[in-house]
Amino acid sequence: MDKKLKKKTDELIKELTDENVDFNKYIQKNKNSLIEINLSEFWSTLVKKSNMKSSDIINKSELSYYYYYEVINGKKVPSKDKIVSLIIAMKLDLDDCQTALKYCGKSALYPKVKRDSVFIYAITHKLSLADINKMLVEEKEPKIK
Repeated sequence: MDKKLKKKTDELIKELTDENVDFNKYIQKNKNSLIEINLSEFWSTLVKKSNMKSSDIINKSELSYYYYYEVINGKKVPSKDKIVSLIIAMKLDLDDCQTALKYCGKSALYPKVKRDSVFIYAITHKLSLADINKMLVEEKEPKIK
């Protein structure tokens, strides 16, 4: 795909919000700028990037074996908490977490939300799930479910 044909997000927003926009023409005109998300491929890429065995990720994320494979195979879209748990278990970075949240249709971690601040701190400082839940309790925030 030619990178030159890709438009910036603000350009796409401007086109979409134009009162005279024809949606079908918009899609056709901008097909090179739209992202097609294959969650199975995305999660597989993150697992490879982590250099960890699935059994270790399952143990560290505290997800069930069945649930983990449903997510990794793209059959289940995890909650925000489960995404954070997976990213923490895989010891990936904040960008990976924000991308996973976006691709799964969840809101990005926002530093003005105290609970999200704990997640951001924990991800960037490579804390364990147990450490995060301890911090959440100390901050009177709900533990990761």
